[in-house]
This record gives sequence, C-alpha cells and structure tokens, in this order.
Amino acid sequence: MALAQGRYKEAGEEYEKAAKGAREDKRDYMMWPAQRGAGRSLLRQADAEKDAKKAGKLREKAFESYREALATIDKLRQGGVRADESRTSFLATTGEVFEEFAAALAEAALAAPGAAPGAPLEGGALDYASEALAVVERGRARSLLDMLNEAGAEIAGDDVPEELLRKKRENQARQAEIAARLTGVALGGEEKKKPDDLDGELDDLQAKLESIENDIRTKSRRYSSLTGGVPLKLEEIRGRVLDDETALLEYSLGEERSYLLAVTRTGFSVSRLPARAEVGRLVADFRRHLVPSSLRRSLTDLVAAATDPERGLRLTRAKPETSPAVVKAYADAARALYAAAVEPAAPLFGRSRLLVVADGALNYVPFHALVTAPAPDGADFTALEYLLKKNDTVFAPSASVLAAVREQRASAPASAAGGMLIVADPVFDPSDSRARAAGVADTSQAKAGLAPGIDSAVADVSENLKVADVRPAAGERRLALVRLAGTAAEAEQIRGLATGAGRSAEVLTGLRASESELASRDLRPYRVLHFATHGLLNAERPQFTGVVLSLVGNRAGADGFLRVDEVYNLRLGSPLVMLSACESGLGREKRGEGVMGLSRAFMYAGAPTVGVTLWSVSDRATVDLMASFYQSLLGASPAPPSASLGAARRTMLARKETSAPYFWAPFVLVGDWK
Repeated sequence: MALAQGRYKEAGEEYEKAAKGAREDKRDYMMWPAQRGAGRSLLRQADAEKDAKKAGKLREKAFESYREALATIDKLRQGGVRADESRTSFLATTGEVFEEFAAALAEAALAAPGAAPGAPLEGGALDYASEALAVVERGRARSLLDMLNEAGAEIAGDDVPEELLRKKRENQARQAEIAARLTGVALGGEEKKKPDDLDGELDDLQAKLESIENDIRTKSRRYSSLTGGVPLKLEEIRGRVLDDETALLEYSLGEERSYLLAVTRTGFSVSRLPARAEVGRLVADFRRHLVPSSLRRSLTDLVAAATDPERGLRLTRAKPETSPAVVKAYADAARALYAAAVEPAAPLFGRSRLLVVADGALNYVPFHALVTAPAPDGADFTALEYLLKKNDTVFAPSASVLAAVREQRASAPASAAGGMLIVADPVFDPSDSRARAAGVADTSQAKAGLAPGIDSAVADVSENLKVADVRPAAGERRLALVRLAGTAAEAEQIRGLATGAGRSAEVLTGLRASESELASRDLRPYRVLHFATHGLLNAERPQFTGVVLSLVGNRAGADGFLRVDEVYNLRLGSPLVMLSACESGLGREKRGEGVMGLSRAFMYAGAPTVGVTLWSVSDRATVDLMASFYQSLLGASPAPPSASLGAARRTMLARKETSAPYFWAPFVLVGDWK
C-alpha cells in the first residue's frame, strides 16, 4: 500500500521487516517477494532523490536487494520449491523479478557518464550492462539448462524411493492415455468420461506429477550435480559461444520499456526499445503482411481440404499478391519492426551473423525477412533490402543453452559422416489406397481420426483456431488430415542429392513413416533427421504438441503422434533435425522460458541444431527450398546449416515466382550454426 501511494521510504522499511521475518522463520517462498519489494522501493527513492550521490547509494542498495531476491529464487528452484509448483510455473511467477532487475541495470548503464544508446560501452556502463546480460540469461536459461544437464541421467537410483518412481510412471501413463483420446489417436477401448472431464483429470494429473517430481528432486542426492549448469556471463559468452563473425542480440521485453543487449567479441551495446505491447503490435502488423489471410492454412483448412477437394485445390493454388502496393505495404511493416527492434544495434553488428535470443512476440519473427531500408517506388519483392542480404540469422533459447548444447554435442558419440533418415508422406487414414493395398484393417487407431477438440495449428500469433467438426455418416466425431503427397517428392529429391554427394540416406514413407518404425531404430548414427509431415500445436498444453506420423498400422504402444514429451525421451547422436512441417516452430510462450515447442524438445534429445517453420508452408516452395538447402549442406564444399539455409533463401528470393517472403522465409534454425 505504501509503495502504491508513493511513500517509498516507508514501503522499503516494511519490506525489509517482512524479509527479516521470513528469513528467521525459514520461509524462503515468502522472502523473495519481500526482497523484491525492498528493491522496488529503493529504486523509487533513488529516482525521486535530487542529490546524485545519495541517489547512487540508494540505487546500489536496491540492486543488492534484487541480488538477494534472485539468490532466494535460485535456492527454491534447486530443491526447496513447494511441492505444488513445477520449475516451469515457478519461473513464470518469478520472471518479473529478473525483468525488473535487468531493466534497472540497463538504465544504470545508459545513465553512466559517456554512455549512449546503441554505442559501445566501457567503464561503469559496461559493468552495469554486463550484469544486466547475466540477469537476463539467468532468468531465461534456467529451466532448459536444467533439462539439458539432466539429459541421459534419470533422477533415480538407490536414494529415491521406488514408490515415488512407480507413481511417476503410472501418472505419465495415464496422461499419455488421456492425451491420445483428446487428440483422437487412442488405441481403442471404452472411455466413459466426457472431453471436459478428461481435461480436468489431466490438469489434476499434471499437478500431481509436478509434486512427485519435486519430491524426487528433494530426496535425490544426485540432483545438485545434475543441475550444475550455470548461466554464462559476458566474457564466457564471448569465449564459449560467439566467434569473430557472430553477434548476439538478446532481448528483454518489459511493460514500460524493453531492451536489446547486443554483444560481439569486441563490443557491447544496450538500446532502449518500445514496451512489450508496442513490440507485439509491430510484430502482428508485420505478420499480417508476411502471411496474408488468404494464405493462412490452419488445421481447420487442412481438414476441409481432406473432405472438400475443391477447397483444397483453392488452397494449393493460392499465391501471394505481388502488386507494387502490396510490396510497399509489406516493406513498410517489415521496416518499422526492424527500426524498432534491430536497427539500434546495427552499428555494432555490421554484416555479422546474428544469434537471436528473442523474447515474447519476437519469437514469431523471421528476422531475415525484415527490411532495412524504405522500398523504392514500384519495387517488387526481389528489390527490397532484406536483412537476409547482409546477415545470416539463427535463434537460440539463450546463449547459455547454446553453450550447454555444444558441451552435450562434444560428449556424444560421433554421428556417421553422411547418414540421413527422411520421414515423409505418412498414412493418416485407413481409407488411403496405400493402407488398403497393404491389407491394413479399418480397426486401426486412425479410425477415430483426430478429436475435434484439439487446438489447431496457429494461424497467426494472436489467433488460436478450434477445429471444426467433421462428422461421418454414423455421426461419430472425426477429424481427417489431408495427405501431404508433395512431401514424398521432397524426400526423394533429398535422397537423390545425398546419393549424388556420396552420402547414405534412408527414406521412410507411407506406412513405414510410423512411430513404431522410428522407435525400432537406433537414431544415434544419423547426421540428419528430416521430417516432412504435419506438425500439430496444442497451445493450451504444449507438452501435447507433436509431429504426426502414420496413424495406420502402428504396433501396440504407438499411436502415430510423436508428442513433445515423447521427443524428450528420444536419444539422438548429434544430428541436424529438420522439421519440414506446418508451423513446427510455434508453441506457447512462457515467461522465463521462451517458446515451448518441438525445437526445445529435439535439442534436449541431443540435436544441436533444429530447423522449424513459423507458418504453414507451400508444398512446392518447400521442395525447392529444401533441395537448395541440401545442395549446399551436402555439396563438395559443404557449408554449415545457417549458411546453407541463407543461400537457399537467397536462391528463392532471386526467382520472381518465389520472391515473396511467404515462400522463402518460414524456415528458421534454432541452436548451433556450426
């Protein structure tokens, strides 16, 4: 109350008393909010203080309160989190502390003598900015870093009661069963509960699982060693992540203002950006012009295409408009977002490769499609000054996660020099001629189709569509997926390129493009895993996002839907994973974690680099883009993935018929560019 009324000194004293009481009572979960409150009160006092020396002392005292709050949060995360909170939800509730402290440090850096927005920092300004970067990394990397450090080492053993492990297995099995029913790929049998009741049971099971997992952590002596990864500081980022040709762009979006921390081997700048809401507005406007409404293909559209051939034909034939007015509107929106979110750091990064650690709505932006200069009158799409023309781009959950991925890669068994596995054109329906030719009975799990309650592929950042009912004559609820026949051509073209380059490549299509087939293989020897199929997104329950494989002919125990939680359990060598699937890069963005999706899951499973899509892509354009990408990746003088994808984009851009960013911009790489 005192803080809201502007009585900052009184508020600070009250918060300090509360923190002291919580410390004495050993109630850490009450201590960090009090420490944060003390920091906020002291910052307000510093802002109101006219004496510069006194204001500086108050600000330093505030920073110390924030440091204490972060230390308490880390202590809770490492095992003292209350049993009803998971690491991810705990990070979401504490994320504002990291955001506030990083913003205060960034402002201190910009206020230091001689500092200027976007200019290289030194002295006290550099010290403040370095700590701001460390705080942003600390907040963003924590959850995924924990998962990466636990990879290959289950938290189990003699120091964990078997009863807890049994409860965990039973809970996960029931969640998987419910998920299969809610996504329509259940293995048969009776289920008397209604979808809403199943949703409620799933919520309850998830809460119980989080409690079980926290109990396991607190009882396991191994947990502290498994979560030993520490977020990196400035010099560690420069030495372990960046090279002379790469710049880090790390974003922190806030309610009042946002910040861009740009780092190279020799420079560091801090720039103020608009508030989170304004950045979100610019992103939404950009995406409206990038993927016009006439070209957005949600899962609803794909279902309709499966049952309405004429509508499917219209979708297939739809193309972006290329009139000068359309090009200018796109250029204006792309230029506005570039000016607000990227240009302030341009003097520092020049023509360097950009390693983007995005935040909020920026996770949905293909940075390479931003425009760096106004469009000339009457320009077509090929003439625009895209960021692509000067800079390659790659995403990462955080710089610290990328360093952990590299360490994981160094310790993994070497992948085969050219081994590739390509999964494409699965069978989604027992009425498919390939299923009938193989004599697969219509009692397959695909008979039920995909349940209409599943969240569709996200048509845009701000839109979550619900799948419309598709009801067969019998009246049962069913959702059919349209066959992606073009992916078979994509697979064969990639195999031909691999063979021509002297590399081995296996192709799994039709009934062999199945979860059962994938589970029976040792995936560790492959250098490249390429999936060309549907990617389904569940924005409400990201753990049930996944890749759709053959829904027909799977062996018992496999439903054909490779969900995120199942991807986590894959054990890969160190491959490049390409997800040539509808909107495979999207997911629900949780504060403190970034976008939760398939890229994160495959990185956890061992892939240092994952290629994903940010919107539903054109089949024909995808074939061309992937062919160009693999020609560069597998050629006589192979280029690394980021350079290969950049070259493929530029090849598409140079052709007038595929010059619209809609065709060449959807694929992005997440992880290591090397």
